[in-house]
Amino acid sequence: MPLDARKTAHILSAINKTLSGRQKTVVFVYQSGGSYSYSVISVVFRPQKIIDPQIPNASGAPPTLERDLIMIAPLGISFTGLVFVADTTTASAAAVQAAPKYEVIEAATVGIVPTGTHVRALLRRLR
Repeated sequence: MPLDARKTAHILSAINKTLSGRQKTVVFVYQSGGSYSYSVISVVFRPQKIIDPQIPNASGAPPTLERDLIMIAPLGISFTGLVFVADTTTASAAAVQAAPKYEVIEAATVGIVPTGTHVRALLRRLR
């Protein structure tokens, strides 16, 4: 059954309601033309601490984490020019410098609607 505009709007509003209670405020750091800009955005941060032992490593070594966090962001967030994500609520250079920083490994629009309902990004901590 195809999705019409009403169904799509309902799905998007339901997704936003489910994300609202679990969100955390972080700062996205963008670079454009040699200068940095900061955007405060509410996202869901999910740490990945469990390694699936059923997925073997090709080299025979114990499996390792491919990512440190999964971030779920609302649609409309731009990942173009994104340098890293800082785990702080203050959008200033000093706060970003002191905060833990994460680089984006992969960002994909996912969801039940053909245009997606949210963005899922895999993050790795910068050390």
